[in-house]
Amino acid sequence: MKRIRNLMRKAEHSERVLYIVRTILIVLASSFVCLILNRAGVMKENILMVFLIGVLLIGAFTAGYEYGIIGAVVSVLMFNYFFTVPVHTFAIMNPDDVALMFFFLVVSCISSGMTARFRRQLSIAGENERTARRMSEMAERFSNVTGKERIIQLGLAYIRENTGYEASVSLKEENGIKQSEGYEGGYVLFPIGGIMQQSGELKVYTQDRGMTAEQEIFIRAAAGQIGIALDRETIYSEQEKTKLEVEREHLKSSMLRSISHDFRTPLTGIIGDCDLIMNNDSMAPDEKKNLVRDIREQSLWLTRTMENILSMTRIENGEGFIERNQEVIEDLVYEAERHIQGLKEHRRFRDSLPEELITANVDGRMIVQVLVNLLDNAVKNTEEGGNIRLGVTYQNGKAFFVVEDDGRGIEPGCEELIFNEFVSLGENEPDQKRGIGLGLAICREVVEAHGGKIWAENRLEGGARFTFWLKAQTAGL
Repeated sequence: MKRIRNLMRKAEHSERVLYIVRTILIVLASSFVCLILNRAGVMKENILMVFLIGVLLIGAFTAGYEYGIIGAVVSVLMFNYFFTVPVHTFAIMNPDDVALMFFFLVVSCISSGMTARFRRQLSIAGENERTARRMSEMAERFSNVTGKERIIQLGLAYIRENTGYEASVSLKEENGIKQSEGYEGGYVLFPIGGIMQQSGELKVYTQDRGMTAEQEIFIRAAAGQIGIALDRETIYSEQEKTKLEVEREHLKSSMLRSISHDFRTPLTGIIGDCDLIMNNDSMAPDEKKNLVRDIREQSLWLTRTMENILSMTRIENGEGFIERNQEVIEDLVYEAERHIQGLKEHRRFRDSLPEELITANVDGRMIVQVLVNLLDNAVKNTEEGGNIRLGVTYQNGKAFFVVEDDGRGIEPGCEELIFNEFVSLGENEPDQKRGIGLGLAICREVVEAHGGKIWAENRLEGGARFTFWLKAQTAGL
């Protein structure tokens, strides 16, 4: 700081010397012009006007009325020495010359003062314009910044750049005062205003040097902008929390409605089948076997649905639901096929696997659930006897899984939408084929949690195709 003050003193000294040099040059130039005019026969009253013009020029090219007064006094002396009788002396014999020089001094002092005042007002206006421009820029920057830390850092940076002072901010938090980095030395406190109450304090470290009115205005403006931006951030945060709460409640309500509606159909079917078996002792074995098979299918559907609900609950709660182990891809595929009731009995199903043994570091249970959901989705969206294929290929360190069918396909434009929660492909199908819309959402969450990607598309031949990939390797690598 001492170095800065020394530089400022040197700059002021250099400026003062420059103004003195300009004053001397203007007086000399005026005197030279007057000598030329005098030889040309111009009267001394008109010659004195040239010196007056010189005084006005001194006021225009210097700062402060004192330079104009000095120039006026020197001009009077030059006029007395060169143009009054007796010439080349400072004696005055004609009273008219005394009056002429006196009025010249009065007019020069008045004009110098007015010129200095005008320059000062012009300088103040320019400074106000620059201050207004800086404040406008600051307000614009604050309107685009987010995050409490970045808001505070921006405010401190503006204060440092425009005043040369370091500063720190103390915010009123729920658990007390949160203060940014501080500095030693004297300081001045400025309140950071909020909508309802003071949100903190701005501490400007002046090192007991004080501050100008302009600096104080700028610092107060910066404190106000910090307060407005912090209030905006708080309001936005509260709005986001409220929005999340509303969405969470909406999801809960949607889930409860879906569960209550979609569980009613299989439970009603199970109860009805059980009543038929219990109340009909003469039922043929084949009929009883069909009813038991139907009960088992409905029970498996309920089990898969409950697993999907529990998995989505764990995912939304942010729990670490992935437990990786080294798994063989072929075992995962066969395990998933085994869980789909009626996949091979009521559909023309085929699978294709690579000849080499492929392994992956994954959560086997969750990947099986992904395959089960995709296969179950294919069964629900194909007719009796429809074609379903599950294929696995290996390429460039990735295992690609493809589940495709020749069913009714995906409605155009919904290829991404179907991976959202509570979106079901079977909403126009009978109740026993409907789901609560969590299966594909879980597939996406699980695949992406493993670092893979899943997508859906319609086949040119008809039907839908679901593809996802996971990082894998051949056995032994």
